[in-house]
Amino acid sequence: MSTSTTDFACSVSEFLTEYLPLQRNYSKNTILSYRDALKLLVVFITDTKGIRLKDFTMKQFDKALIIEFLEWLRKRGVSVSTANQRLAAIKTFAEYACCQHIEYMAPLQLVHNIKSKKTSGREIVFLSVDQTAKLINKPDINTSTGLRHRTVMTLLYDSGCRVQELCDIRIRDVYTGTNPTVRLHGKGNKYRTVAISEKTAKLVSEYIRRQRNSALDDEPLIVSRTHEKLSRDGVNYIIGKYVSEIRRNEPNFPEKVHAHGFRHSKAMHMLAAGINIVYIRDFLGHEDISTTMIYSRADNRLKNEAINKLAPQIAEETQFQDWTKDRDLLSFLNSFK
Repeated sequence: MSTSTTDFACSVSEFLTEYLPLQRNYSKNTILSYRDALKLLVVFITDTKGIRLKDFTMKQFDKALIIEFLEWLRKRGVSVSTANQRLAAIKTFAEYACCQHIEYMAPLQLVHNIKSKKTSGREIVFLSVDQTAKLINKPDINTSTGLRHRTVMTLLYDSGCRVQELCDIRIRDVYTGTNPTVRLHGKGNKYRTVAISEKTAKLVSEYIRRQRNSALDDEPLIVSRTHEKLSRDGVNYIIGKYVSEIRRNEPNFPEKVHAHGFRHSKAMHMLAAGINIVYIRDFLGHEDISTTMIYSRADNRLKNEAINKLAPQIAEETQFQDWTKDRDLLSFLNSFK
């Protein structure tokens, strides 16, 4: 960096290139998430606050600025949970900066003490088994594009992987023999191996034979039509393409289906099949089982809705007296049978 670079710019650079990868040993994907949060902050500083980056210093990085930044995010339609994730990244940066700029320790600690906003219980959005099958089987596997797209959606569902985990799968990570599996590179730079169905293994094997036969084992399994590594946006584009095709004939088919919805769908279908929640936790790569329990709560909610829909068909409606219409509460209680 040049001698005219501000202490803020230097701190951001060292935070992303030295502190996170070397001292905290964070994975590339985690570092990219922190980078995205800081990029948004920079956009806010330059576009909304009208401050040139070469003029912005750590002295201006304070609690009032970050609270204003969070409000800016929410006005742009960012969800509470996403804003909280951005705040978590900013707070980690503030914690790091405290050690580098002791003279600003007090205001930086105030940034670190900003509370996240409470979120309402997350609603699990997922597809039914029939809807999932319809979407996955929509691509025509007799075309090179269709085969690639069906492989993407089938693996996304059958392995229950995160979208970035799918993009990071290499050819060597897939075993298509007896008891087929796929090795996934997950959060926290951790790997896990999950079982996939024989049908999925057959599909992947055929995709490799037709389109990746000359590729090295260390190369990405799924590539774009330009032979680049598939991106998260690319995966969501594929899903959106076939959702749109289905909705032309079935307007009631869910309009917004994202890559993570496949993971939710897999978890809900496993739960409905009676698979133990502990296995589902390991399958999804959750560190804490409380994260996996959101699927159990969603499953119970669906069961309750089904029970309540069925109840009026079997049990008669019972009308209770309204005590508020009786001025004498004691008389009401005495007469209540």
